[in-house]
Amino acid sequence: MRVNQNIKHNGFTLIELMIAIMLGLIVIGGALSIYISTIRSSSDVVKSARLNYDLDSAMQLMVNDIRRAGYWGGAVSGSDAANNSFTQVPAAATATDIQIRNVAAPTTVVSEGDCILYTYDGGNGDGVVDTNEYYGFRLNGTELEIRTTGTAATAGDCNGAGQWENIIDENNVLVTNLQFSFLAIAVQAAVANVQPALPALMATSRCINITADTVTNALNCATAANPVTAGDNIAQKRVVNIHLSGYVNGDMSVVKSLSTSVQVSNDRVYTAS
Repeated sequence: MRVNQNIKHNGFTLIELMIAIMLGLIVIGGALSIYISTIRSSSDVVKSARLNYDLDSAMQLMVNDIRRAGYWGGAVSGSDAANNSFTQVPAAATATDIQIRNVAAPTTVVSEGDCILYTYDGGNGDGVVDTNEYYGFRLNGTELEIRTTGTAATAGDCNGAGQWENIIDENNVLVTNLQFSFLAIAVQAAVANVQPALPALMATSRCINITADTVTNALNCATAANPVTAGDNIAQKRVVNIHLSGYVNGDMSVVKSLSTSVQVSNDRVYTAS
């Protein structure tokens, strides 16, 4: 048998193989790039959603609870609002009325701070301030905490006896800014790694001197132009402006701020002494 020695065996040359491998690597690289970009985008969406949910829920909780400050189960027909056990201010340390403090100076009364304390008849409606009717919120480091119990001796102390619980999981979200104010708050510039720019909040508390027929927004309900004298009947309407900022733990690029104003439903009524 005669074998044809002229048959040619065609294949890829080394250069062709190198070109094919290079093109394959380019395609694979492009696919990996798209995959990584998609994963990163999905991660950012998840982080942003978590931050939005946690801060929105915390703000709503604060608004709803602060609005109840001063509620008195003894407010029945014929009662005197000046006897409301939940709006008393005999002394800063024992006051049951809504108060603003700073954790750094936990017993000092201020118009703007990172801690708010108050009471309301939320336990049994008996008109008496019980230990589980001391409430409040504070910024403790990067944790937003709620007060669920307290004592009469430390009613006005942001670091005093009582139970404080973190309401946002610090493993997910860290709070960088918390402000409460009875007065208007000006526009605030952005602060790197702390907060985006914050809008002005113009709501403010008001005091009506029923006896003298005057109105003021001073915290003590008196100014040089509108003094208060013993025996004057005062009605105080409180408005609390709130700023809240936070970021995703481990990623400071995902930040969020919320701002709102809440009017306390229960006015403080008293006779000046």
